[in-house]
Amino acid sequence: MGAVTGIPSTRVGDLYIRQRLSRQVQSDQLDLFRIQSQLSSGRRFQMPSEDPDAALRVMSLQRLLERKATMKTNLGTSGSYMTATDTAMGSISNSLNEARSVALGVIGTTSSDTQRAAAAVEIQQIVQRLQDVGNQNFRGRNIFAGTGIGTTPFETTEAGMVIYNGDENRYQSYGDLDLLFDTSVNGNEVFSSISNTVSGSEDISPSLTFNTRLDDLHLGRGISRGSIAVSDGTNTVIIDISGAETVGNVAALLRENPPSGKTMNVEITPTGFWIELDGNPGDVLTIQEVGGATTAEELGILNRDGTTIPFHGTDVDPQLTLTTDIDLILGANARGVARTLGSDNDIIFEAPTAGTAFNGIKIAFVDDGSVITPGTDEVATFDGVDTLTVTIMDGVTEARHVVDAVNTAFGLGQVPLEARLDPLDLKSDGRGFIFATASAAVTDYGSGTNLDKNAGLQIGNDTTTHTIDFLNVDTVEDMLNTMNISDAGLLAEINETATGINIRSRVSGTDFMIGENGGDTASQLGVRTFTTDTLLEDLNYGRDFGEQPGTDFTVTLADGTVLPVDVSTAETIEEVIALMDGLAGGKLQARLATYGNGIELVDSSNGNGTISVAIA
Repeated sequence: MGAVTGIPSTRVGDLYIRQRLSRQVQSDQLDLFRIQSQLSSGRRFQMPSEDPDAALRVMSLQRLLERKATMKTNLGTSGSYMTATDTAMGSISNSLNEARSVALGVIGTTSSDTQRAAAAVEIQQIVQRLQDVGNQNFRGRNIFAGTGIGTTPFETTEAGMVIYNGDENRYQSYGDLDLLFDTSVNGNEVFSSISNTVSGSEDISPSLTFNTRLDDLHLGRGISRGSIAVSDGTNTVIIDISGAETVGNVAALLRENPPSGKTMNVEITPTGFWIELDGNPGDVLTIQEVGGATTAEELGILNRDGTTIPFHGTDVDPQLTLTTDIDLILGANARGVARTLGSDNDIIFEAPTAGTAFNGIKIAFVDDGSVITPGTDEVATFDGVDTLTVTIMDGVTEARHVVDAVNTAFGLGQVPLEARLDPLDLKSDGRGFIFATASAAVTDYGSGTNLDKNAGLQIGNDTTTHTIDFLNVDTVEDMLNTMNISDAGLLAEINETATGINIRSRVSGTDFMIGENGGDTASQLGVRTFTTDTLLEDLNYGRDFGEQPGTDFTVTLADGTVLPVDVSTAETIEEVIALMDGLAGGKLQARLATYGNGIELVDSSNGNGTISVAIA
């Protein structure tokens, strides 16, 4: 109840005194009503505004109670799934014990063929029972499908094998605040339904591009965002790259923020940055850290000592990602940047394929008087050796006109390079002018090769040979999807270190192999399962190869020449091939098979018979 308000003793009107007393009575009545409400409802206040501090505490406790109630529901639901899984696992264990018992019962010479056939039928029934358990559905969820929705985990193929259609993920649920735990197991964990990994043996290092994310550098470790200090020896500018997302963003910031009075040319090479300070002779370019940051070092452009020549940054090693261009995973295209005075006129000339063949091509802009109407008369030609020439009207032809002329000639097969405007210099669609010069640029950086997308892979799986090509593939994700949605029963993915491709089989009960399809695709990706490094001891399912001194087999050539071959000293397929290759004065050549796997023998004896191989 509120305090009693005193009656003023000074001269006041009767009306004021009555109003004061009336308000006091109303206040007392309100307090009495509030106490009555608290007693009847058991609540100290009805609205948060009556006691904000206490209301905040109450709401916090209420949310906690609601979350705890949800956790209790989660535990009940998760417990039911785990109980169903445990029951299924028990059934699986019993079936496996039964199969083992049946198999042991017919081992030995005392069992007849009829008994073994009956045992085989019984084991096949057990396998079907195991498949049925693997496909169990509880409360709308397939217990062993991973997190696949509406997926039947195990199906029988036309060849009688079992294929796993689920994934390797697990459902998770909160058992308490901030306590997340697994509530399921997937089919591969229970049945080993996915084969061992065919790990790509080739270290794939994609070329750096304008759109490469900074977070993908250094094999996914990324870089620390900060500032760098760029100096010409006199003036220093601090460049903040904390807002940059891609390599192109960093290159643009460098180009747009040179030391005072200077310009700075920047290129993105296949491995890092190329930076050139365009100023007075003798200007020294230095790039240093700001404070205790490591940003410049992680970008590969730390240059404390300075240089008066173009500075080549170190390799920043981008990781393989789903969006990586498939044509940039095994090499880099030769390229050169033609620069002339002004802006909005830098042009990138680039080879259509990876490799060194297009390195060293010189770009020349020539005003020979043939261009009368700029934008129409420019012509690009190639001398067939090392110079690509574009005719221009000096100081009038625009960069976009040169790009159009070069790409028109490229489309007609007249020049070996394509052209595009440099995004780091682009201001207004390449309307900057081009000036005559005998050597505007020279192509460089071409290396490696392109993935053989035409040939593709031969996959031996489910007792069938499947052919997969990558003709319509543009990115790594496209390549993986092409394999995963094929009927070859594959699970292809980027490896954990983001440096290659792993491939596994979803089909159980059959041999699995990856070979060539007349090209080099499997070898390029490092996923061929039979290579020159394959050990003889790994053949025949890892059982004893049985190497004994003396002739193991003979090769009879078409001309009747018989060649004994002893592989007892060999340990690898490469050594076996070396033992046969070049025998009979070069009449026999041995190599890995061009299609599929195995060893291929080529007979050049020109005899009338056929080549044959026989066990000695």
